Amino acid sequence: MTTTYHVGDIRNIALAGHGASGKTSLADALLYDSGATTRRGSVDDGTSALDVDDEEKRRHFTIDCHVGHLAWKGRQIHLIDSPGYPDFIGNALSALAAVENVIVSVSGPTGIEVNTRRIFHEAGRLGLGRIVVITKMDADNVDYVRDLESIRETFGPQCVPFNLPTGQGAAFSGVIDVLGSLQDVPADCPMHPSEAYQMLVEQIVETDEDLMMRYLEGETIDPIDLRHAACSAMSSGQLVPVVCLSTRKDIGVRELLDLVAECGLAPDAIHRFGAIAEGEAEVEISPAEDGTFVAQVFKTTNDLFMGKMSYVRILSGRLTPESTLVNLRTGKTTKAGHIYVLQGKLQEEVSEAIAGDIVALAKFDDLHVSDTISNIGGGQTVSALKMRPIKFPTPMVPRAVEAKTREDEPKISAGLAKIADEDPTFTIRRDTQTHELVISGMSELHLDVIQHRLKNRYKLDISTHVPHVPYLETITGDAEAHHRHKKQTGGRGQFADVQLRIRPRERGAGFNFVDAIKGGVIPNQFIPAVEKGVKEQIEKGVISGNPVVDVEVEVFFGGYHAVDSSEQAFKTASASAFRKAFAQARPALLEPIVALEVTVPSSKFGDITADLPTRRAHITGMDTLSGGLQVIQATVPLSEVLRYATDLKSMTAGQGSFTMEFKSYEPVPPNVQQQIIERWAKSRGQVEEE
Repeated sequence: MTTTYHVGDIRNIALAGHGASGKTSLADALLYDSGATTRRGSVDDGTSALDVDDEEKRRHFTIDCHVGHLAWKGRQIHLIDSPGYPDFIGNALSALAAVENVIVSVSGPTGIEVNTRRIFHEAGRLGLGRIVVITKMDADNVDYVRDLESIRETFGPQCVPFNLPTGQGAAFSGVIDVLGSLQDVPADCPMHPSEAYQMLVEQIVETDEDLMMRYLEGETIDPIDLRHAACSAMSSGQLVPVVCLSTRKDIGVRELLDLVAECGLAPDAIHRFGAIAEGEAEVEISPAEDGTFVAQVFKTTNDLFMGKMSYVRILSGRLTPESTLVNLRTGKTTKAGHIYVLQGKLQEEVSEAIAGDIVALAKFDDLHVSDTISNIGGGQTVSALKMRPIKFPTPMVPRAVEAKTREDEPKISAGLAKIADEDPTFTIRRDTQTHELVISGMSELHLDVIQHRLKNRYKLDISTHVPHVPYLETITGDAEAHHRHKKQTGGRGQFADVQLRIRPRERGAGFNFVDAIKGGVIPNQFIPAVEKGVKEQIEKGVISGNPVVDVEVEVFFGGYHAVDSSEQAFKTASASAFRKAFAQARPALLEPIVALEVTVPSSKFGDITADLPTRRAHITGMDTLSGGLQVIQATVPLSEVLRYATDLKSMTAGQGSFTMEFKSYEPVPPNVQQQIIERWAKSRGQVEEE
């Protein structure tokens, strides 16, 4: 397939919104009505052209973003269907990074939900053209006027109707073009077209001074002029068309395609910048077909048969199979080789792609999401072309994982690493303190999907549990202690005598060892063994099994035996002396404190502010956002929020979200410290009994 269109003909669109709002059904309808597919897919019966993953078919909702394409009235339209549930927000954000337009779906019966708000505002931040689509107009309990008022109240007065429904619910039978003829208005239209026309025209002319003067002078503006001005108004974010449709009845779908073709933003409508060397200015990348080739990876997959596939948005230049590409992060080069355009899981190889296109490259193994690729040579230096990385939220739900069988243990990390390579909101790490393999995701559902993928793709079974909190031990006072290690078992014995002083250091100062021995009471060759014995005990902990921090240890006296003393004896004696001194130096536990930011609807604000103090949280700030949202900032012990994603979902009916990041280590309250110490002592006793 050879390119028969140019950059100005391309429209890139992400379908986004909350889960179950009809995005994938709309994508299937757009593909079918445009002739891109010969059969209308269905999410319910597993025949969707875009929901192709086994987990998506099993669960009946979108998990990854999927790419399709169609042609309509001279436009080449690339579609990206994105997940709607907040659990998979990373893939939705990836989709937004690759397009100029977003269709935000709002379910007619349900209205605006939490992820709808997030996607709408993120698209605005990126400067994308936005279209709000009220879906399922044929469903029960649909109230168009209520939905439109809610959209305008939540997202702003720039949201205005471009068409109106004829009837609603079971009576929904068509749509009326607000800029078309206003004659013969059906009686079952929930809003008079003249009212919608005034809302639309006043919003458009506000963005065009010439049209504004003509409108104020009483002139009737030609619809062609209004549609032309609407494109500029969408580009500036001052106009958001609102349309309605039903995919089940196939009403309003072609009208949406017309709107996208006529008013959707082309690739040159968005200003994208490449970062150059540190300390220098950024350079705008022009989407020119004959420019330096620049593309950014927004999605990767690891297919068992095709190998690694990298989905890229071409920002500038032209790509052919012979193009030599360089990954600007690693400096590695390769031939482009096979270039594919995708229709869900179907792949069609093409001989070239141009600026604005969305394509997939096979077997470029070291590419990751956000990487920039360029061609060798061109008018700009390679360092001037690196794109800003796509911003993803930090995964906040940790779980420790274990293989269910010993044979699988070596394979688990490799399998999880491949999945993490595809999903920037999923991470895997080995906790050096607790020695647990810890995965982190956006929610319990997110991690459950990961667990099923690991089993289905790689035949690996894992069990999960809440990970141990990485507490630390320290001291708050000075102390000294003496220990004599003496053992005689026939033959050479063991002897070492060590006296230590310990004192606290400032937070973060770490460990310090002081050799204050005088007169050779402990020979110099055994001093390193004394320090090593203390360090080994520090790593093991004393009162809770957690590492000791911020302590100074001074060895000031001792004794030795010319025959029975050894390095091992002095290690043993120093560890015992340290434990004795530690117990007398007012030991304390330190716990990790995180900065928590919770965003909830105003109606749930009281529930959250009442719950946080029960978690030993300190509320540090509050803020109000548009759309009836409240933000609460707090500091809280990590141990109190390990399951917060599930708890918040329950408290807010899925409408709340949160972020957190490590802040500091702080002392554990005495009553909590005692509980932790007792649990550890009990677990040691059980281990010793076994």
